[in-house]
Amino acid sequence: MRPFPDTYRTRYLGATLALTLVALSVAFDAGAQTNPDLASPADLVVCSDCELTGIQEAVDLASDGDRIEVRGGVHPGGIVIDKSVALIGTGDPVIDGEGEGTLVWITAAGVTIDGFTLRNSGNSHDKEDTGILVDAAGAVIVDNTLEDVLFGIYLRQAPGSLIQNNVVSALPVDVAMRGDGIRVWYSDNVTIDGNTATDGRDIILWYSNGAVVTNNAFDRNRYGMHLMFSNEAIVQNNSLDNNTIGLYVMYSRTVDIVGNSISNNAGATGGGLGLKDVDEAHVEGNRFVNNQTGIQIDTSPREPNIVNAFIGNVIAFNDIGIAMQPAVRNNTFLDNAFIDNNEHISLLGRGELKGITWAEDGRGNYWSDYAGYDADGDGVGDLPYVSEQLFESLLADNPELRLFSYSPASMAIDFAAKAFPSFRPQVKFEDPNPLMSPTGSPFLPPIQQESESRRVMLGLSGIAVFGVASVGALRLRQRSRFPTTATHPRNEVTPV
Repeated sequence: MRPFPDTYRTRYLGATLALTLVALSVAFDAGAQTNPDLASPADLVVCSDCELTGIQEAVDLASDGDRIEVRGGVHPGGIVIDKSVALIGTGDPVIDGEGEGTLVWITAAGVTIDGFTLRNSGNSHDKEDTGILVDAAGAVIVDNTLEDVLFGIYLRQAPGSLIQNNVVSALPVDVAMRGDGIRVWYSDNVTIDGNTATDGRDIILWYSNGAVVTNNAFDRNRYGMHLMFSNEAIVQNNSLDNNTIGLYVMYSRTVDIVGNSISNNAGATGGGLGLKDVDEAHVEGNRFVNNQTGIQIDTSPREPNIVNAFIGNVIAFNDIGIAMQPAVRNNTFLDNAFIDNNEHISLLGRGELKGITWAEDGRGNYWSDYAGYDADGDGVGDLPYVSEQLFESLLADNPELRLFSYSPASMAIDFAAKAFPSFRPQVKFEDPNPLMSPTGSPFLPPIQQESESRRVMLGLSGIAVFGVASVGALRLRQRSRFPTTATHPRNEVTPV
């Protein structure tokens, strides 16, 4: 496995150090809440039996730097925090908007919200009703649960903020009418770590450079994640599964996409990863499994003398492994494992692939349908991997033929092309040094294993379905051999 280039390694180590410091800080704060000896005393306390019973009342009385402890209870939404305070929830306090407006609006820098359940925001897209809306720098949003909210957490010109260990679920409406689980707008150097945001519309970052997005589960959304005009982002160790589109990056530079699970994304025009006008993308150690299209590349890189690198990824069981526009150039693919995709590489439109690097230093990629050999035992095939299947070439001009993939018709077409060289299609691409076995990347996320009970249930279900189908087929066969008297020729009445 090739190491990170120096620029990527520096950014990766810097991001890891920053996250470690953040984690230690949050862990210390959590310990302080449970250990009175560590806890800094609350400047203001809100509870049903206290002098202060309302959160907004406490904020209005607080000074910058104060710590407000909210001990349980259900509190109304519409809270405005215009001072640099820490709002700490103990005993599961709830902020309930009862279907109206934004629940918490932060307008002061350096505000912390920790340990709350926020629910029932309004549903106005015009007003962008939100669970937590931040309009100032350095917010810390940790360990909260947001339920039935239009927009979940919205950083709007809030650079240097932290969103960590929150759970966000959307209003139960049609996906097009939901808001974004996490939205970041013109907010540089934010960290989004360890969150779960599901069943919403998008997780989106616009015009926000230097973002670190790690260890999140962004599943069952429209866009699992969408980056636009956001340079120097690190997207690492996230789950982006069962969305229409897993991750789409547009008009951005120097984006590291490392160690993510990007699977089961199957919208009509969707897929795992999309790159549109992206320069210096570094895509390493991800799993692209069972997507409509694993990776789609459009005009990336957009500038000359820039290279996008795809290293050590597993691209398996997709309808199309990688789809590229004919004008795509300067992409390098090394040590990737292409396994049982219906079509490993697809060319979207007329033309041919040029300027694509499939091997360096005598090593290329693994192709599950490679038919060569390795006589010297060095792990690299002695013959190049050549993509020249006639049926795949026909798919480029006739996508509707994909219905016949792996059918006797497609096999017959490819057999005829091999038997009669005059039918042989133009070579699509060639990997001069194909690998004989997949190369595991240290960044690959673990494979999600089905539980034993689930595997047993699936097996029993399969046996039951097979049994029902077999009985049905046997009955049909018996009917065809022994027709009823109403249709038997000897019982037909001959007209006089």
